[in-house]
Amino acid sequence: MSYEKEQSRILALFEEASASDNEQCSSDDEGEIDHLSERSQGSDTEQECSDDEQEAIVSTSNQQFYIGKDNCTKWSSQPPRTNVRTRSENIILQKPGVKLIAQNDKTEIECWRRFITNNMLEQILCHTNAKIKQRQLSNNKQSLQYLLKETTIDELLALFGLLYLAGLNRSNRQNLSDLWRTDGTGVEIFSTTMSLQRFYSLQSCLRFDDATTRQERKRLDNLAPIRSIFDEFVSNCKNTYTPNEYLTIDEKLEAFRGRYSFRQYIPNKPAKYGIKIYALVDAKNFYTVNLEIYPGKQPDGPFLQSNKAFDVVDRLVQPISKSNRNITFDNWFTNVPQITHLQQNHKLTSTGTLRKNKKEIPPNFITTQRKEVYSTQFAFQKDMTLISYVPKRSKVVLVLSSLHHDQNIDPASGEKRKPEIITFYNSTKAGVDVVDELCPTYDVSRNSKRWPMTVFYAVMNVAAINSVIIFRENNNSKTNRRDFLRKLGLSMLEGHLRVRKNMENLPRGLRKRIHEQVGEVMTYPPNKSSKTYTRCKDCPSAKDKKTRHNCNKCNKPICMQHIIPLCQSCVDLDIE
Repeated sequence: MSYEKEQSRILALFEEASASDNEQCSSDDEGEIDHLSERSQGSDTEQECSDDEQEAIVSTSNQQFYIGKDNCTKWSSQPPRTNVRTRSENIILQKPGVKLIAQNDKTEIECWRRFITNNMLEQILCHTNAKIKQRQLSNNKQSLQYLLKETTIDELLALFGLLYLAGLNRSNRQNLSDLWRTDGTGVEIFSTTMSLQRFYSLQSCLRFDDATTRQERKRLDNLAPIRSIFDEFVSNCKNTYTPNEYLTIDEKLEAFRGRYSFRQYIPNKPAKYGIKIYALVDAKNFYTVNLEIYPGKQPDGPFLQSNKAFDVVDRLVQPISKSNRNITFDNWFTNVPQITHLQQNHKLTSTGTLRKNKKEIPPNFITTQRKEVYSTQFAFQKDMTLISYVPKRSKVVLVLSSLHHDQNIDPASGEKRKPEIITFYNSTKAGVDVVDELCPTYDVSRNSKRWPMTVFYAVMNVAAINSVIIFRENNNSKTNRRDFLRKLGLSMLEGHLRVRKNMENLPRGLRKRIHEQVGEVMTYPPNKSSKTYTRCKDCPSAKDKKTRHNCNKCNKPICMQHIIPLCQSCVDLDIE
């Protein structure tokens, strides 16, 4: 069909649609229509021009309209008429900030326990001890039984605290034996908290669900080994903080190369292989509001759900539904039905880049033929705006927004003449990406062959970021994350250290360092008058040298060869 015939056909369709309000493609003067598009795969946001595509432009009553590639979607070249009333998307009903339930959390450990709750810790403790008992039965070596004793909440917190401190020292992937060295090159807090063998034992025994029912639950849910812990953590994130007016939806990838059915390959991510997690993040302070693990194809049952972008967004925005906030996402999530659905069903505006294969786009917006560099085309409907911006020759950027309804150009962009829609998109698009960069900075992750451990490490990283946001607002401070993590890690060790300092089987020097860690002075047993000969503790055992003398300070048996005589003046000076 020739170009003239095609234009005549489009004009006829438009006149027919304008004559009857009952036709499928009817629209009012402001360009209100029904959209019938579905999500499909396409190219990137910046697209090569296509010289074969034709324009579909109609002019009536001194106003220009664009017709989409579906020959149905109508766009106006002029903004909709401005109303006196303020648009509802500019009115935020919920004040951002810490919710009432968490406003009294003032210390680092209290803020962290808001996300990793007592109930979660008790679940982990129960299932970890069950695994330890199983290993006790299968291991009869008496020399290893002390490594396989059951753990406690205080010891679990100490384990997590050491993970945070290892991440603080950028040692998350370092050989653990280097952290436990006693030759001056290690980190003393690790050896005073627990032995390296005990750390390995606890880490390998960490479990998050009942192993006896796991296979039965996996028939219905691919995420069964971590489902309970992960869901409770996400619920705590939703219930603790009210986000600001602008949020971001995107995907993050937790590095993992082990075997499991829903491993993802994303070449533009640093790790490339791993577990994909969708996230809803505050674009201002990077608080994570909602998370969802991509589970692959779930078995038939209560956990079966769609993994399409439309349905993923619909589930992620539930915590902020009908709050008049704005969501920014990339071109995988953006389409006209998605933006319309968010407006009508959730009262949320949205902004996102658009792929050129969407059939609602006018052909003239895709081509760069006869367009200047840094030029912009605008198209409007009643509740959304489409722009086509040319950042460089033979490239075009398509952005769709239901928040913007004008043709404003950002004066700060200078000669590039960027529309305000693109400036806004650039300022709010990086919420999830920033969280994805903050997590590896002080990462607690360690190499593991078990994917639930990788998910739990991700939970701990996000919990630390959310905790510092709560801590700053509750204390009205600007504490940096490094100081927060240091104090958090040390406070998590304190309970276990207070128990360990009283273990008499530990070397006296180690017990003294533990007392110093908890801020106490080590007391020694009272001096005993020995009436019998006892082997000197400083002499080699092979020498078997006996003595009746004891040290006045630590009360250990000592022979005359190792006694240091002092006059009374020096003794008094030492006491002072």
